[in-house]
Amino acid sequence: MNRKLLTARMAIIQILFVILMATPVMAVDSGIVSGSVYHDGNGNSQPELGEANIPQATVYVQREGDAAPIVVVADDEGYFVLTNLPYGVYRVWAEDAEQHLSTVQIVELDEVTGASSVELPIVYDLSNDVELLEANTIYLPMVNR
Repeated sequence: MNRKLLTARMAIIQILFVILMATPVMAVDSGIVSGSVYHDGNGNSQPELGEANIPQATVYVQREGDAAPIVVVADDEGYFVLTNLPYGVYRVWAEDAEQHLSTVQIVELDEVTGASSVELPIVYDLSNDVELLEANTIYLPMVNR
C-alpha cells in the first residue's frame, strides 16, 4: 500500500477518534423509585418490628401532570422497584387486596436525587369492626364462706 495513502488514512482515523472522545456522553435523565408496602399496626407511619410487609400490593406512581399513574405489583415480600422514570415530581401510593390505601408519598427525581426509596404504610381502620352490645342483666356467681 502506498505510504502516503496509509498516513492519510491513519490521520483521518485519529481525527475521528479525537472528535468522538471529545463528544460529551449523553446524560441519563431517568430515575428509580423503590420501596415496600407494609401494614402499619400502630398508625405511626414508621416501619417497625412485627409490622409485616404486604405481598402483591398494587403500587401507583403518578408523575405530576400525567393523566394516569404507572401501576406495578409488589413482589411476594412486599417490595417494588420502578426504573427508567423521567425526572420530575411523583405521587406514590399503594393498595392492598382488600382495597385499603396507603398514604400518598411525594418523590422528586432529578440529577441529585436520581433514586428514591419510599415506605408505604397501610393502616387498617378497625373502628367499623367493633360491635358494642348493651347488657341488661349481669349474673354474678354466689360465693359461700
